[in-house]
Amino acid sequence: MTSLQVAEKSEKSLTEILIVVVLVGILMASFVFYFFKNKDQVTLIGFESLAQIFSARVNGIRAQWFMDQKPKFVVVQSRNTQSNGGNTLSIPVNKTGWVDSQDQALSCQVIWQYVMEAPLKYMKSPIGAVLVEKPNDELHYCQYSLSSGEYFTYQQHSGKVSEVQLTY
Repeated sequence: MTSLQVAEKSEKSLTEILIVVVLVGILMASFVFYFFKNKDQVTLIGFESLAQIFSARVNGIRAQWFMDQKPKFVVVQSRNTQSNGGNTLSIPVNKTGWVDSQDQALSCQVIWQYVMEAPLKYMKSPIGAVLVEKPNDELHYCQYSLSSGEYFTYQQHSGKVSEVQLTY
C-alpha cells in the first residue's frame, strides 16, 4: 500500500467518524427538544399514576380493615424494616375504616407515610402535603401537590381520592 492510499483510507475513516458524530448529535438534540417540549405532560401523567397508587393502597387498607373485623389499627406487611425490627406496620384508621392520623399537626404527612411508605417526593421534587379545613364545616381533607401546580386530595372521612387537578 502506498502512502497515498493510506492517506485516502485515513481520510475516509475520519469523514465517516465525523458523519456518525454529527448524526448522534442531531438525534440527541431532537430527543432533548421533545423531552422538554412534553415535560409538563410527562409530569402530569406520572403524578396521576401516583394518585392512583395512593387510592389503591387506601382501598386495600380499608379492605383489610373489613377482613380484620374493623379494628382501630390495621396491620399490614411493610416493604421496609420498621424501627422495632419487624416487617409489619400498624396503620391507624377512623371509625369508617379509612386511613387517618391521630397527629393533628402533621396528619397529612403521616397519612402519606402510612399509605405510600415513601418520602414526599416525586421525580426529585418535593410533594406538598397540606390539611385543608373549611371554616364552619367539619369537612377537612389532605391536599398533595407539586410546585408545578398539579394536586390531588384525600378525604379521610370518605376515603375519596380525587383526580389530579391543575391550579393554573
